[in-house]
This record gives sequence, C-alpha cells and structure tokens, in this order.
Amino acid sequence: MMMASIVTLPVLVFTMCLGLLPIALLVVLQVFLCRKSGKLGLILPILSLLLSFALTSVALINCVTPASASSMVTVDENGNVVEEVLPQPEFYPPTGGEIAALIALFLTCNIPTAAFGGIWLYYKNRRDFQDGLRKMNIQDLE
Repeated sequence: MMMASIVTLPVLVFTMCLGLLPIALLVVLQVFLCRKSGKLGLILPILSLLLSFALTSVALINCVTPASASSMVTVDENGNVVEEVLPQPEFYPPTGGEIAALIALFLTCNIPTAAFGGIWLYYKNRRDFQDGLRKMNIQDLE
C-alpha cells in the first residue's frame, strides 16, 4: 500500500504538468503576439470569445430540441405487439435551471478570453505609457 502512494504522487504531478502545458504555451503565445503588435494580440481573445459562443449555442440547441421521437410498445388483448409513436413538440422552452446552466457555461468558457484580454490590455497600456514618456522627453529637450 505504501509503495502505491509513493508511485502515485510523481505520476499525479507529471499529469498535472502535462495538463497545464498547453495553457502555459497559449499564454506565452499571447505575450509574443502582444509584443509584436496590438492587432495581433487580439487574435487569441477573439478566437476564445467565438469558441465560447459556439459552445454555448450548441448547448442551447441541445436544450431546446427534443432528443428523438419516442414510441410506446404495448401488447393488446389478443397478444399482438402494438407500437405507438408518441407525438413530440418541435420546441421545448428552456427552464430556469437550463438558462442558469447556459449562463454559467458562457462565463466559464470566457475565462481564457478575460485572461488573454488582460494580457492584451497590459501590453497596450504599457506601449501607450512608453510612447507618452518618449513624447515627454522629446518636449523636455526642446
């Protein structure tokens, strides 16, 4: 039992590092794009926002459409099997819980959007601040 716990800890740490590697690479890519130019820095936040809209819309479509037509199989008094197709409505309005789940899904999917947007804002404001300092130094020299 003790041997299993000793082996499990390094495997768990390795798995966590392997899972965090794509996130770290995306953050490095965002910093690289922001340093190149402000417009390139908007690529990842926009892609992340579009992906969150796509995931939320797929979930919404799955909430409001019926899964499939259902049927009921019964046996009549003669012993014959009778299959009756039950009518399904074309549209189910989402309930309050489903709406709350869709909002939570949208907000959760936008966590990377906020992180990438924050990195973009940092580099944008930093660049504007440095440009302002350069203008001030040029004016002071004149």
